[in-house]
Amino acid sequence: MRNLNVSDMLNVWEQGLNQPLLQRSLILLVAACPEMKTDALTKLSIGQRDKRLLQLREQLFGQQLVNTAVCLKCSERIEWENRITDIIITPSGDGSQPNEFDLDEDGYHIHFRLPNSLDIAAAMNTSNIDNAQKNLLTRCIIKAESGGKDKTVDQLPDHVIDAIGKRIETLDPQAEIRIKLHCPSCSHSWDVLFDITHFLWTELNDWAERTLQMVHKLAKGYGWTEQEILSLSPIRRELYLGMLGS
Repeated sequence: MRNLNVSDMLNVWEQGLNQPLLQRSLILLVAACPEMKTDALTKLSIGQRDKRLLQLREQLFGQQLVNTAVCLKCSERIEWENRITDIIITPSGDGSQPNEFDLDEDGYHIHFRLPNSLDIAAAMNTSNIDNAQKNLLTRCIIKAESGGKDKTVDQLPDHVIDAIGKRIETLDPQAEIRIKLHCPSCSHSWDVLFDITHFLWTELNDWAERTLQMVHKLAKGYGWTEQEILSLSPIRRELYLGMLGS
């Protein structure tokens, strides 16, 4: 994973404007992981993809994560903090591990792979939740058979479907990050799903808007080009901004 400079970050942000969140995650990874082809990045499992996004977030903005949530019981808004090391799961792999697995359940043999970004995109375009799960499994199940006969997803019993889902969760634990929260006002405890793509893109968007405002002020004040301003260190940019305001 390469280091992104200020110009790289602004280019990534610009490419991701008006794009769906899923596409933004791939734009981030394409910029940060030039050693991998785009096709390979799209085929990373969700956990492998999100692990890389967590590593990228640490590189760009540091270890500390600060977010807010609303208590489900008393509606109190609380702030929670975590470190990336608290939620990153080392064994989730980097894409070099095999993504195809086998499951034997109640006379059924299932050969499947872990869901990737393309699978999620296809499932999101489905009309309802039940159809989305079916679409996802149809894409991820390479072969299903029982008694020597091939089976479709529609022919699999519910308990076999559930077993496949649980096995996928076990094999790709980084795919679903849940943060345990506790409300100091009413003592209610619950957990929230943490979406690293949404979190990172929100941070990048806020950073980009602040950076462009800074470029505008310095360009207007000194007549410098954007590239000249971005080539300055953050400390020097702040000092020049301060002198403009004095």
